[in-house]
Amino acid sequence: MAKKLKAWIHVGMPGAGDVIEPALAHHHEALVELGVASVARTPAESFRAGVEMTRSHKAWGLKRADVEGQWTRLVRRAQRTRADLVFSQALLASATTEQVALLVDALADHQVHVVVTTGNDDEAATVGRWSAAVRKPERLHVVETDGMEPADVWKAFGRLVGFGTTSLRLDAVPNATPVVQSLPDARRELERLARRNASLEVRLEELDRKRRKLKKKLGKQLDDVA
Repeated sequence: MAKKLKAWIHVGMPGAGDVIEPALAHHHEALVELGVASVARTPAESFRAGVEMTRSHKAWGLKRADVEGQWTRLVRRAQRTRADLVFSQALLASATTEQVALLVDALADHQVHVVVTTGNDDEAATVGRWSAAVRKPERLHVVETDGMEPADVWKAFGRLVGFGTTSLRLDAVPNATPVVQSLPDARRELERLARRNASLEVRLEELDRKRRKLKKKLGKQLDDVA
């Protein structure tokens, strides 16, 4: 019997663990070579999936159609690599038990592991909701990030999942700047702006899709006239 592939879901509280999401997307290709496939290849993809699963599209000024089916599409694409899967999205910290169950449904063929990184907020409620996503308690991992630098958190996460981070540097990773632990309010504002930026990326992608569709339609009409 073939060994069951693993799926690692990172649910980070606001803090040093924020570095994991952009790092996974940035190093997607290198990670695949190491036997790990990031479900999301860009922060915008990750954000859209997080919005869909937490049903928070209205709060972000998006339509349901903008995010419908995003999570399932991303998982199916990542599964083609036949590698272990990994996904990180801060919005999942607020997911309800029912939303967690829906997310895990798409990973039925995988052994699901959940990694919670601590931060500026109390993680107890989040850990409680996500504990239902794993069948065995040893598959729920809590990484205490107090006093850790983002690079240390990235290394600890890689160690859990099974990949080294020596060659997966954070220097060129967007939004991987160190967290200012002594200024939680400033950090929260930066996080809000990052999420807002991801929301704008989703809108721009949709506008570009509509522009290309309209251009194609106009081209066909001109051909018909000619």
